[in-house]
Formats: sequence, C-alpha cells, structure tokens
Amino acid sequence: MINVPRWLTLGLVTSFALFAIVFGLVVVVSKPEVVQPAIGLALFATAFTMCVFAPQNAAPSHRRAGFIAIVGLLLPVLGSAALNPSTDSFSNGAWYVSGVVCLVVELLLRHRQRLAWLVLAGLVVQTLVWAGPWGLLHFGIIATILMVAVVTVSAWAIGVTGAEISRHVESERQAATWRAAQEAFHAERQVRLGTTALVAAPMLRAISDKRGRLSAEDRAECRLLEQTIRDEIRGRQLLSREIREQVMLHRRRGAVVQVNDDGGLDDLDPVDLERLLGQVAAAITGLTSDRIIIRTAPADSPTAITVAAMSVDPVAVALGLDGEDDQVDLWLELPRAVAPESTLHDAVSITTP
Repeated sequence: MINVPRWLTLGLVTSFALFAIVFGLVVVVSKPEVVQPAIGLALFATAFTMCVFAPQNAAPSHRRAGFIAIVGLLLPVLGSAALNPSTDSFSNGAWYVSGVVCLVVELLLRHRQRLAWLVLAGLVVQTLVWAGPWGLLHFGIIATILMVAVVTVSAWAIGVTGAEISRHVESERQAATWRAAQEAFHAERQVRLGTTALVAAPMLRAISDKRGRLSAEDRAECRLLEQTIRDEIRGRQLLSREIREQVMLHRRRGAVVQVNDDGGLDDLDPVDLERLLGQVAAAITGLTSDRIIIRTAPADSPTAITVAAMSVDPVAVALGLDGEDDQVDLWLELPRAVAPESTLHDAVSITTP
C-alpha cells in the first residue's frame, strides 16, 4: 500500500489551518461586538489541535471524531454571524470556510469519510439557508466542494494503485520463490544423477564387458547397487560419506537397511545437519541387527532423525509370527537442537534381552 508521508499532509493542512486562524483573528479584532466568531475560532483551534496530536495513521476515537464533526457543523453558523450575505464575500470575512475545509480534509485522511461529507453537507446547507444559492459561489463553497472531491478521488486512486502494486510485489515474490525452488530442485536432481552415474558406471561396464553373463556374486552386487541408487533417490539429505559406508557394510553382511528423507531436514542449518549425520553414522556403526531404519521426522517435530534397529527372533520366524516378537536393539531420536552438554548416549534407548 502506498502511504502519503504524514509530515507532508500534516504540513499542508496545518498551513491552511494557520491561514484560517489568522484570517479569523482579523475578523474577530475588526468586529469585537460580535462574540460568535471568537467562539467558533476557539472551537476550531481546539478541534484542529486534537487532530494534530492524534496518533499517526490511525482513525480517531468515536468521541474525538464526533467532537471534530460537531465543531465542523457549528463553525459556519458561528463564523457567519459577523457577516452580511448581501455585502460580504469569502475574501473579506468568510474565514470559517477554510476552517471547515481543514477539518474535512483531516477527517478524510483519518478514514472518517462519512463524517467528513456530513460536515461538508452542513456547510452547504447553512450557506443555502443563510445566503441562498448565490452564496455557494459568492463564499467559495462550490470551489470547496470541488477541492474536497479532488482530495477524495486522489486518495482513492492512490489506495487502488497501492493495492495493485502490493499485489504485483507479492506475485513477484511468489514467482521468485517458485523459481528458486525449481532451480534448487533441478540442481539437486543433477547432483543425484551425477552420484548415481558415478556409482552405477563400474557395474554397467562390467555387465557390458561380460555381455550380460553375470555370476552369483555379480548379481548380488547388482542388488546392492539397486538399493544404493534407491537411497540416493529417497535418502536425500540423510546421506553422508560415513552413512553410505556404514549402510553398504550392513547390506553386505545381509541386513535390510532403509533410508528415508521425507523433507524434515530441508530448513535445518548445515552445521546442525552435519552434526546429526555424524551422530547417525556413529549410532549404526558396529550394529549386528537384521533390520535398520533411518528416517526423518516431520518438520514441526522437535525430533530431527529417528534410527531404529531390530533383530529377528528365530523362534518367532519359525512360528510364522511375521516379526511381532522382533527384538529392538536400538531406538534413537535425535533432537533438532542439542545443548552443548548433551551426548549421543542421552538420546539412545537400547533394549537388550
């Protein structure tokens, strides 16, 4: 939203108000026998002072706005008491018109449009009753209406323009965010493809050299390779050099290892991520479990990574219980933030027979 600087509008309205006050003082001094203009001038000075010292960019309270509106309605009646509608004009005594304009503009700037137009309508009605239709032109009321209309339309145009600019800026921000996300996705994709090609290239060359005639060892290596490629796709930020090495060692001894990154580490600081991956690698080193699961927790969870290791109970397998009595060797929950005195052992719960 575009906002006109408060100091600019306040300076313009204050200058106009000072002109009205000086003009009114001249009228009061020149016609001391009439007290109504003095009362009107005092009320106007009070109302305008309330406008000046009100909080910036905030609508006035109902009481304050009501008082300003009442002053604006009384000002034409009090200010015109010392004038003759047939001989006087705006230039020789109608100071109250400038005062009403100041209050109307201030109410418009304070988002009290209805009260502003009510005050302006009061000025028009009072002039019609007091001086007739000719008084609207003679005392500058028509020019006042046009000026207020221009201020209102200008404020509306500035508001609409500001809203459109804000919408455009938001669209640009969303487009830039989307573009950055796409670039990051493509960059990560290229890295994954490069890593996969580097891992798969030796076996692919071996398959080509042997023309597809693979030994049992080669087939076992292909299965390991397929699991490694799957890790590169699903593991994402859960993979480090140490974790890759440990996962491969466990798979070569026959363990089932799952590495799943569901996006819970995307907003993590690189230093914290490196610390967590180091703890995971240390936790799975030396395990003899038959099944190891490493996965991330949701982004809103205080836990960052969960590691579970289980061993198959041969008796349960023989009875066909499908792992219901598997032994839990390791259950590890790594928090996102760890105090300096915390250790890996504090986060590990190991179940032993």
